[in-house]
Amino acid sequence: MGIQGFLPLLKSIMVPIHIKDLKGCSVAVDTYSWLHKGALSCSTELCKGMPTTRHIEYCMHRVNLLRHFGDKPILVFDGGLLPMKSEQENKRARARKDNLARAVEHESDGNLAAAYECYQKAVDISPQIACELIQVLKQENLQYIVAPYEADAQMTFLAISGQVDAVITEDSDLIPFGCPRIIFKMDKFGQGVQFQDSMLQKNKELSFEGFNRQMLLEMCILSGCDYLQSLSGMGLKRAHASIKKFRSYDKVLKHLRYSGVSVPPFYEESFKKAILTFRYQRVYDPN
Repeated sequence: MGIQGFLPLLKSIMVPIHIKDLKGCSVAVDTYSWLHKGALSCSTELCKGMPTTRHIEYCMHRVNLLRHFGDKPILVFDGGLLPMKSEQENKRARARKDNLARAVEHESDGNLAAAYECYQKAVDISPQIACELIQVLKQENLQYIVAPYEADAQMTFLAISGQVDAVITEDSDLIPFGCPRIIFKMDKFGQGVQFQDSMLQKNKELSFEGFNRQMLLEMCILSGCDYLQSLSGMGLKRAHASIKKFRSYDKVLKHLRYSGVSVPPFYEESFKKAILTFRYQRVYDPN
């Protein structure tokens, strides 16, 4: 989920923040990230279809925390399956199925600790679970949006169009999407760290001097993202150095081929599709 290893390389421009600093602000929340975290405490029950509300309580605690400090939360949910992520989603579904089988096996062997760990990896945040939370939000008269496809694109649109002042998430994908202000790692006390894209030029771990938005996006795709696996040996630092030197992915790929690196024939076309998915994904405008 997200661009692997990106956030630690932005440490120098991440600023500690408390949600009280957002008083009076509208804040979009990546709701599925909260549901996933909340589900960890009741994964066994969810996998077995047993009644539990702990994952809902986890989310509502954070919602109420935002309200307590005068913030205006808008909870954003993922919607339909994005075709570009079908391979990734199938891979995740297989992993969940395998972990569920292991959990049942460990449980029958009496190894409850191992079973619990596997249940946590097997739990799936289904539309039914999202619907349960939505019913609570309706009762509390809280604003929510179900995105046509990905919450990442929806939240970025809300931020860029000025409908929210910040986004709360755990997903670094919002950076290549172009989200201007992001709160990462918000804990149960309301502490987190703030990223602002206006600070990128001051980053120390990786220099983004001379980078534009397109170069940043291509660097992230080149390093590997949900829409396209990276080439062998192409991590984030190498992707950064390559884009910094050649300034566009097509020139990077041309150089790699010239250097004898194996670039699959489908890769360049898939790269173009990944760019289009980041740039032109369908979103909903509540206004």
